[in-house]
Amino acid sequence: MFVIYDDFYLNHYNGPSHPENAGRLAAIKQALDGWEFKHKIVFKEPGFASGRQIEMVHDKSYIQKIMDLSENKEIFYLDADTAVTGDTYRCACLAAGGCFEGLDLIFSGRDEFNRFFALIRPPGHHAFKDRGSGFCIFNNMALSARYAREKHGIKKIAVLDFDAHHGNGTQEIFYDDCAVFYISFHQYPHYPGTGNYTETGRGRGEGFNLNFPFAPQTGDQDYLAAMIDIIIPVVERYNPDLFLVSAGYDSHHLDAMSSLNLTEESYYKIMYILSYLSRKYSKGRMGILLEGGYNYDATAKSVLETIKGCLDENDSPEIGDSKNLEEKLGISGDHVIGNVRNTEVLSSIKKIFKV
Repeated sequence: MFVIYDDFYLNHYNGPSHPENAGRLAAIKQALDGWEFKHKIVFKEPGFASGRQIEMVHDKSYIQKIMDLSENKEIFYLDADTAVTGDTYRCACLAAGGCFEGLDLIFSGRDEFNRFFALIRPPGHHAFKDRGSGFCIFNNMALSARYAREKHGIKKIAVLDFDAHHGNGTQEIFYDDCAVFYISFHQYPHYPGTGNYTETGRGRGEGFNLNFPFAPQTGDQDYLAAMIDIIIPVVERYNPDLFLVSAGYDSHHLDAMSSLNLTEESYYKIMYILSYLSRKYSKGRMGILLEGGYNYDATAKSVLETIKGCLDENDSPEIGDSKNLEEKLGISGDHVIGNVRNTEVLSSIKKIFKV
């Protein structure tokens, strides 16, 4: 599996005592360097996305604003917690460029690997076309989807976001677009306040936006119920050509930025299922983009389990259906929708999406 990384990502600075800081990436990189399965990953250096490429998603005036603010070398806050400093513009371009590099690698036709993890910052899923927010400058996920469509001719993309916070920027950018099916797990109510299950898209995008607004203290039983009973049949119906994942680890029970109850093993199971789906529908092609995760140790361990879930599924091609998945992952009857914390939400979603 490819891992996209560059030390330059450490240069983006949000101010003193800010949770989104260079230490996050440093902890993950250290964990990967000492990992027993390190021989199964290949580090690749990113290139910078051009301003014209960033314009695939963002307004030219907003891009120029970030460029100008970065040149001022002083800290400027786009909102209460989203900063622009001297290296922000270049770091944000390198983050997008890292995603582009990962996509180019998995579509190269050389068949070395068909999945990548973009170990990047700043994160992106709260960035809108014309503004940044929630620690995010440019929307790496939206840029990745547009790049895959324009550069590699991909027609349909499934995006799954398991950050604890709803990806309001990604949702808004693709809300009227049936070529991207956006699926989000998140705590609700919580920042940024969007992400109810009634938000299903508009116009041509109606029915291609799926939110799982989970109550505080939700554990992986609800996530697995959603994956097995809702996401698998929805994906089967959509039949995507590519899977992209917004991987936010602030849903871990040790992360202070949410009250969700996931563990490292939860991410392993989620990614194992996604890897199975990508192999079944998109020739195994999948890109994973780092979003949140602010407890260094929990995030680093969760990233390892995320990658391990992809690697292990790739070694188990005999899995044929969701029953095989449940057996392989040791999923018990606890994941049944009627037995979980968010039963009402999940039952309502099943009705809306007719699964």
